[in-house]
Amino acid sequence: MRDPEERADDGLVRALLAFLLLAWCAPVPGAQTTKEPEPPPAVDPYTKGAPAALEALGYRSYGPFLFGAEPTDAVQRALGGLPMLWVETEHFVIGSSLEEFDPEKPEEIAELKQELERLRAKLKGIPARPKKLDPWLRLHLFAARMEELHAEFVRVTGVLPRRDGKPGDGGPPALMAGGKYALLLTEKKSALARFTHTYCGNEQKNSWSHLFDKSGQLFFGVSNESIGNDTPIGDAELCYVALYGVARNLLCSVEGFVNNPEPWWQHGVPLWFARERQPRVLLYTRPAGEALPPDELSDWEPLARGRYEGGAVLDWARMLARPDWLSTPDFGENVVLWARIDYLLADPTRARALLTGLHGPKALAGTAALAAATGKDLAALEQDCKAFVLETYRKKRKK
Repeated sequence: MRDPEERADDGLVRALLAFLLLAWCAPVPGAQTTKEPEPPPAVDPYTKGAPAALEALGYRSYGPFLFGAEPTDAVQRALGGLPMLWVETEHFVIGSSLEEFDPEKPEEIAELKQELERLRAKLKGIPARPKKLDPWLRLHLFAARMEELHAEFVRVTGVLPRRDGKPGDGGPPALMAGGKYALLLTEKKSALARFTHTYCGNEQKNSWSHLFDKSGQLFFGVSNESIGNDTPIGDAELCYVALYGVARNLLCSVEGFVNNPEPWWQHGVPLWFARERQPRVLLYTRPAGEALPPDELSDWEPLARGRYEGGAVLDWARMLARPDWLSTPDFGENVVLWARIDYLLADPTRARALLTGLHGPKALAGTAALAAATGKDLAALEQDCKAFVLETYRKKRKK
């Protein structure tokens, strides 16, 4: 990344403009209406602001608190008084201007039901089967999703949640010791553009990543309107983009403030985490001549297995050497990259060793880091990865 005064990360913008494109562009059920929405209630109807209810959900505050460069009330004024909801959790500060959403796709309704059940286990006031997701309920869902992502990231990679002191001081790899991770979810492009123009020095209406040096907060923002080519889409698609962006920020804060790991790792790891949470979502650039329907494309295990069985895989050296995985994506190669990240993260000891090798002031090149973490050269590594895929991946897609 750039020097502290220019931390805005154009790589992530390319990721979300080039790689994270809808595989199909037809409007989907659940699109919002054009009617101007009513502002959400000032008081959360589910917790009613009660300290015990906030504690049950793991919340610290609904604001004001520091978000990026200023307190939330000042940010809201800078956004022209846009109705905003705010929440501070253990590891995140989150702002949302998302509007009410009416899920209609059966698979999305089923997924939301499971998420709401997990929230209800903490707070009975959360509805089990709401007809619509109102702005407060959407905030609760995203707060839970981000904390679940943080916990999974720590568990899978073996990274320490936090360590004060200097990066690379000899201890196990750890996340940055700065401020909380900031997430901004806006309904409209204009709101994100206004925020990034005011606080990041670079107006962006689709998505943006930025380090606020004074607060130590690593920020990711995305507008819902931008994901579906101006046609608002499902909650799952927005969730996927937020997971990818925040997972990438988590990765880029390992042993550095902020470090810039190699492109294959910087793209592959967030891709893996986003697909772990939202495997049904397809956000990529569809290759020419691809004829498979979306439901077959979304199940990557048999696709990866088929490529390995047919010998149609990108070799490791080319994968490591590719300077940019974001602006010229290839669907099949992303499937292979995902499978290799899956293999590398399957062993916690190996995952932690890779974080040690690929991050921090003494980071190694990809080939050297892989050799140090696994004790294998690229040829032996490919044989191990192929065996892993053939032993663990299904031959047929899920029904």
